[in-house]
Parts: sequence; C-alpha cells; structure tokens
Amino acid sequence: MFEQEIEMEKKEGSSFGPVLIILLMVGLFVGGIGFVVYQSKLTIKPEEATAAVQQKLTATAPVTITFHTGNLSYGYADKPSNPQYKLLEKAGILKIGKMKNYASEVELTPAGKELLARLPGVKTVVGDKKDNSTAYTLPLATRKLVSVGAINKLGQQKFQVQYTWAWQPTEVGEMFDINGKLVQGLANYDRSLLIDQHGGNYYHAAPAQSAIVFAKGDKGWEPASAN
Repeated sequence: MFEQEIEMEKKEGSSFGPVLIILLMVGLFVGGIGFVVYQSKLTIKPEEATAAVQQKLTATAPVTITFHTGNLSYGYADKPSNPQYKLLEKAGILKIGKMKNYASEVELTPAGKELLARLPGVKTVVGDKKDNSTAYTLPLATRKLVSVGAINKLGQQKFQVQYTWAWQPTEVGEMFDINGKLVQGLANYDRSLLIDQHGGNYYHAAPAQSAIVFAKGDKGWEPASAN
C-alpha cells in the first residue's frame, strides 16, 4: 500500500512539471505582447517634439561679433582695419582715430554706448591697462522655431524630428545682414571677409529645414548622443 502511494505521488509530480512549463511560457508570451504593445505606443507627441526642439534652439549659443576699444595695433589679428570695425563705424557705433605708431584709437560713440546699454546679452571684458582696451561681444542672431514637421521613429525610444527655423536678428544683427545697406557699402574684399569670419549673413533669408534625433531620457526627450 505504501509503495503504491509513493508511485502515485511520482506520477502526480511528473504531470505537474509540463503544466508549470506551459504556464511559464504563456506568461512570457503575454508579457512579450505587452512589451511590444507598450513600445508601439511609446512615441514623441507633436507638442513634446515642439517643446524639445524649442529647448534645443534656445540652448544653442547665438551668432556673435567681437570688437575692441582702446589703442589698437594694426599688428594684431583683431585690428581697426577689419571689416566689422569699418561697418560699425559706418553705423555710427564706433569712432576710429587716425593711425599713429601703427595703431589707432577706437572708441564707442554716444550712440554706440546707448546701443550697448539697451542690447541684451552684451559681454564686456576689460583688457590690458597699457592700451586701455576693452573687448565687447554682441549677439547678432539666434535661431527661432517656425514649425515642426515629420516625426520618424528610428528605434526604441528614439525619434528624428524635422523642423523649420529662421534667423531672429538683433539690432546689431540687422547691421550685419548681407542685403543691408551697411554690408553692401563695404568693398568686395571686406564684404567677403565679413561673411567668412565676422558674422555677416542673410539674416532675412527664407526659413531653413533641419532635423534633430531625440531619445527618451531621465528628464524627458533629449537630443540623442552622436555616439
């Protein structure tokens, strides 16, 4: 009798094993379906994409121009004969004195001081007391969001967002617009140098298209790493 009970327990145990395996497989299958459904629903919404692109553009540093006041030598890289000095002198922002000992005195005009006082984002660095120089860095333009376009899924929690942007020039940026009177009034060489090295641009050009890849991070949708 005792041996029969043991044999029955063995049979019951052996029959429970396949059931357990089947239940485990069903659980894995259902869980897998749930994960796939969750991933398929995970997307960056248009309003989230707009906010993410706007945040990225806001964090991008503006285009800037730097010039110095003081007794500037023509032997320096940043010299009074550079095109941004000529343009700012034409605009009535700077006054450039006559050359003496291969240097010229550069100073802000009253209009220039008023402009710098009301222009947001101006950075000033006092230089060497010897030449009484001061460096000014002025913002010319920032990128502003016009619209968000297609949103393409690249992988799990990663999306490419296409968008349209346009330049938003400052008061000084208007002076550096290539189609403006001040830039057009420069010599061809100075105009080319201004465009290549000193902030000249088509700040009223038609909006341009671009794209950013965003990934889901701890703080929401963030620009994906290049790696």
